[in-house]
Amino acid sequence: MRSQYARGLALTFAGVLAITPDTLLVRLVDADPWTLVFWRGLGIAGALVVIVLAVEGRAGLRNMFRFGPRRLLGAALLVGVSHCFIWALALTAAANVLVVLAASPLAAAVIGRLFLGEPVPARTWVAAVAVAGGVAVIFADDLERGRLAGNLSAAVATVALAAYFVLLRSIRAASTLPVPIWGNLAAALVALPFASPFAVSETGVLWLVLMAGLLLPAGIGLISTGPRYIPAAEVGLLLLLETLLGPLWVWLGTGETPTKAVLAAGAVIVAALAMNSALGLRSAARREMPP
Repeated sequence: MRSQYARGLALTFAGVLAITPDTLLVRLVDADPWTLVFWRGLGIAGALVVIVLAVEGRAGLRNMFRFGPRRLLGAALLVGVSHCFIWALALTAAANVLVVLAASPLAAAVIGRLFLGEPVPARTWVAAVAVAGGVAVIFADDLERGRLAGNLSAAVATVALAAYFVLLRSIRAASTLPVPIWGNLAAALVALPFASPFAVSETGVLWLVLMAGLLLPAGIGLISTGPRYIPAAEVGLLLLLETLLGPLWVWLGTGETPTKAVLAAGAVIVAALAMNSALGLRSAARREMPP
């Protein structure tokens, strides 16, 4: 239905806008990766619990403690996403990480097709192939710079993120927020033995509160709802907005400048995103038209 598609598109778009400053805030906190994962995960989980209780009340609390294989797998995937994303940022340039993550639509399309039998429109495949080409350029560039580990970490995060979105779509529950709650809490607990929680500066604490206590929980809550209305591959394509805006935030905040190759890849990615979303709305409208 067009209304459902438009709702999913709007929710996911708003969520993506909320998380776009994430990369900049990770840089500004200026803490080691283990400490960042710990506070980031703990803050997101705590804020999402507050959101669930405020919106859903006791029903939301009961839903949080309903465990099942898919929810547990989703939480495990988020542990991988959280750790690999933060380590990738520590090992290579922010723009490179975000462009590699932009390959998530291709991974989501393949995983969704294999496990859900979800048809993938030709437009989504074309957009995903364009993204894969940009990722290949980044990998080639970083091989020369000796930063392959960062890109590999980002690649693992990409596959785990794509699988997470497909899994959310397969759950089809009234609320999927318990999955990111337990996933982020688990990520924090895994990082705790190696973290230095009290080594963060006062300014870093403020950035952590903004990132983990406000922007990311809001973004994750909205994005986690999106797959109920639109295919996982298209959620991944909307996340490509972070590929454009994330490096821009980092450049404005720290002066870290993307290479020309990354900027060119980002332009192609955003164009593919806009075209795919427009065609998706048009297709949904045609399906709703009376014969």
